[in-house]
Amino acid sequence: MADKENGKALVDEIKNAPTPDQIKESSPLVVPAEPKSEVKVEVPEEVKAAAAAPAVVDKSAQDRIAAEQKAIKKAEKEQAKKQAKIDKKAKQAAEFQAKIEQCPKDYRPVTTGVFFWCGLLCALPVIGVVFTILFALIPRNKNFKNFARALLAWYLIFFIVMLVFALVITLVMGQSIADYIWPFEQFFSDLASAFGY
Repeated sequence: MADKENGKALVDEIKNAPTPDQIKESSPLVVPAEPKSEVKVEVPEEVKAAAAAPAVVDKSAQDRIAAEQKAIKKAEKEQAKKQAKIDKKAKQAAEFQAKIEQCPKDYRPVTTGVFFWCGLLCALPVIGVVFTILFALIPRNKNFKNFARALLAWYLIFFIVMLVFALVITLVMGQSIADYIWPFEQFFSDLASAFGY
C-alpha cells in the first residue's frame, strides 16, 4: 500500500512540474552584459610611417613577374593561333569532303596512291602497255580512265618518235632496220631455247 501511495505522489509531482518555458522566465541567472572598456595601445610613430609608406618591392622580382606574365600571354596567343589554324583546316576538310560526296561516282577524285601504282604498272616494259590499254577502257571513274589514256598517248608518241629515229638512222647509215633488230631477236631465241621452247 505504501508503494501505491508513493507512486501516486510521484505522478502528482510530475504533473505539477514546471515546463521549460516557465523555468526560463523565472530564472534569476541571466546577468546583463557590462560595457567593455576600450584599451588604448600606443603605436610608435616609426611603425605608423612604415605602414603608411608604399611597399618596397624588389625591382628584379618585379621584372621577373612581368616577364613571366608576358610569356604566359604570348603562349596563350600562340595557342589561340594554332587552334584557329586547326579549326580552319578542319572546316576546309569538311567542306572538301562534302564536295566529294556531292560528286557522282564516275567523277570522284582519285587519290595520289592510285595514280602512283597505276603509273608504276603502266611503266613496266611490255606488260605496261597491256595495263595501260586495260586502264584506258575498263574503269568507270573518268579521272582514272583519262590518266590511263594520257599514258597511252605518251606511249604512241614515243613509238612514233622511235620509228622516225630508226628510219633516219637507216637512211643516214645505210643499214637496214633488220640489222638493229637482229641482236634482240638472237637474245630472245637464246632465252627461249634455254627454257626448252
